[in-house]
Formats: sequence, structure tokens, C-alpha cells
Amino acid sequence: MAHHDEYYYNEHDESQVEKILKTKKKKKIKRRVKILLFLMIFIMIGAYFMSDYSRVQSITIVGNDEVKSEDILEKISVSKKSIYLLVNTGKIEDEVKSIPLVKKTSVTKDLFGHIRIEIEEADKVAYCVIGKITYVIDELGNISETTDSKMIESLQSSPQLIGFKDVKFLEKFAKQYIRIPELIKNQTSDIIYSPKSADESRMKFLMVNGKILYLRVETMADQLSRFDYEAFMTAYSRAYSDRCEFSFEGDNVYMEKCK
Repeated sequence: MAHHDEYYYNEHDESQVEKILKTKKKKKIKRRVKILLFLMIFIMIGAYFMSDYSRVQSITIVGNDEVKSEDILEKISVSKKSIYLLVNTGKIEDEVKSIPLVKKTSVTKDLFGHIRIEIEEADKVAYCVIGKITYVIDELGNISETTDSKMIESLQSSPQLIGFKDVKFLEKFAKQYIRIPELIKNQTSDIIYSPKSADESRMKFLMVNGKILYLRVETMADQLSRFDYEAFMTAYSRAYSDRCEFSFEGDNVYMEKCK
């Protein structure tokens, strides 16, 4: 006699099915919520970057006198159109430092899109006119051109370099000049390019006390660093009061009487 399979109602089986269906439904809802949240965040980020709030709000420059703010703004790679979150303060500092007459700079930014550039300018130590162009030498040995009448007027208190014809030679001179003792720089009135047939790089330093120093560009920093100008002028001014010209040749200093 054949036996048919009998199904017995099991309440436990039904609850398990319902539990599985509910779990699947919850997962679908969670997935949809996650997608919605992702879309909302994506839209918000897109809206932020499209809005003015994501841009640089202001660029403030302080501490500059000789260096024009327009020149700084033109040199840096950031403007009010730049995205603020992408602003690299280190890069801006490097860009500003490359500007003539800038000694030090510090760039900071706040949480509201404002950038502050603080400048410390280098002192001007000499100037030279070649052709119709005025060149400025700063304390770092950098050379820059200027057409600013205010700056040119302020240069009158600095030594003038006379007779220079070549900017490359001027650059060579500048690198040496910034290394000579401050006392001698402060006591120098003007510097004249005064070559001889055997010495094409000879310079003539006119001092405020009427003395004249003859030096070669290539060696003048080392020679003047070894020469105690202040002690010499103090100790020997009376004994050698008739000596006006001092020629530096190697380790020796030759004195000539006043003409």
C-alpha cells in the first residue's frame, strides 16, 4: 500500500522565511539610503566647488615698501579664482622669495578663505646705471631693474657703481660685494670700474674719508676680510696721513701718497 508524503505545518519554518525576507528588505533599504547619501554628498561637494565659497576670498600683503603688491600678485600662482583647499602656502613662499628685494616671506591661510603674505625686504646696498637702465643690488647679492622714481631717489644714499658696461660683470661684482665687511661698505662713497691692461677687473673704491682702495673683483671679499680697515685707520692714520691710495695685491697692501 502506497504512502503519500505528509506535510506538517511548522510555525518555526514560516517565521524563518519572514525573517529572511525582512533582512533582505532592510539590506535593500540600507543600500538605497547609502546611494542617496552618496549622491547628496556628491551634489553638495560639486555645489561647493562651483560656488564662490570654495574660492580664495582675499589675499593680503603686508611688510612691503619697495616691492610692489602688484608685482607679488602677478608672480604668485594663486588668485581669487583659485580653489582655496588646493592652495599650497609653501609654493607661494617659494614664488615670493624669487622676487628681487624680498629677503624673507611667510604665507598663512585661515579657515575662511583668506591668505596673508608677510614680507621682509632686503636692504639696498648699491646701484648702477648701465645705458638708461638703473640696476639695484640688494644685501643678498641679487640684481634687479627699476624704473620707480621713489626707489631711484632712495638709492642716492647708497654707493653708486660707475663705469660698468656689462650686466654679467655687475652680477659677478655683486656676489663678491655682499661678502665684504659691513664697515667698509658703510664707509664707501662710490665704486668705479678702473681696469688696467694687466688687470681687467680692477675696481676703485672711493671712501668717505678721502682714501682710495684698489681691488680686484674676484678677490676683494677675501682681501678685505683679512684687512682690518678700522684698526688701520685708527692706529696708522697719523703715521700714514699722507697715504691716500691702497692697492690690494694678493696678501699685500701697497700704500701710495696722496697726489
